[in-house]
Amino acid sequence: MDTSSSVYAPFSRDGSLMRFGDTDPLLVATGRTAVCCAVLSAFAAGRRDTKAQVRDVLARPGRLALLALLGFAAYAVGTLLAIGRIGTSLTNLVVALLPCAGLAIGALFFGERPRPRQVVGAGIAAAATAAYAFAASGTGRFDTRGLLLAVAGMLAFALYGFLYRGRMADVVPLAALPPLLGAATLMMIPLTLTTPGATAAQWGAVALLGGAVYAPAYLVQHRLILLRGPVFTAAVQLAVPFTVRLGDWALGDAASPSAAELALLVCGVVGIALVTVDRPRAALPAFGRRTTAASARRPRSR
Repeated sequence: MDTSSSVYAPFSRDGSLMRFGDTDPLLVATGRTAVCCAVLSAFAAGRRDTKAQVRDVLARPGRLALLALLGFAAYAVGTLLAIGRIGTSLTNLVVALLPCAGLAIGALFFGERPRPRQVVGAGIAAAATAAYAFAASGTGRFDTRGLLLAVAGMLAFALYGFLYRGRMADVVPLAALPPLLGAATLMMIPLTLTTPGATAAQWGAVALLGGAVYAPAYLVQHRLILLRGPVFTAAVQLAVPFTVRLGDWALGDAASPSAAELALLVCGVVGIALVTVDRPRAALPAFGRRTTAASARRPRSR
């Protein structure tokens, strides 16, 4: 098991929680999702304006099942199982490609047109992540299955962002999330039937993680998806994953990064920035605006 990040659990896909007592990742995923569902359901039940919207979400079970699978069940199971095989840092780097994947999915399936610099940035970020994957393996043994699990979870959530924005645009997140989280929990429960049990302390940690961290984070995340789109939302979440490796070093949990690792991390950040950061538009200087306005008001001489 990877020895990374004892303080980054909410942001590093629960790597530290899995280390604590060897909590099974499927229990972590299912438990935190169920707690999120319970907490958000309690808040939604106290608001009249959300009850009708909850009923509308439940009235379309096909849409509900698809979104729950892509955005929660597949994403959580894929990334958490990947941590046990390829480690927290590498899993985070794969997840950090969400903006690039969203860019490609938007162009291929939703009619969005990426700018040339965004395409270049996506290529740089993907190449840097692939190179870091091989460098992080250390022993020369590359766990293809673990990497595929992380990629599958990442792609599922990238697609989910577009589908959620398109099909839930008229539903507030507080009304949409309880049914989605409940359906995802039901999907994951069968996967936990053969896993080792957890202690009371471990379940308490899972409950704290789901209720105090993921519940408010999901609300903010889904609000951003509706307001700014899935690519922008994924970009907002990139700050922590790219600092996990440096945080491991600063806390003494890992050796200092090599020059090659630092170079690849920088390339990844540059690529992501090219994808997500919009170039500011040049504005006319103040005197230029006044002059233009004044000339527009001035009558033309004959």
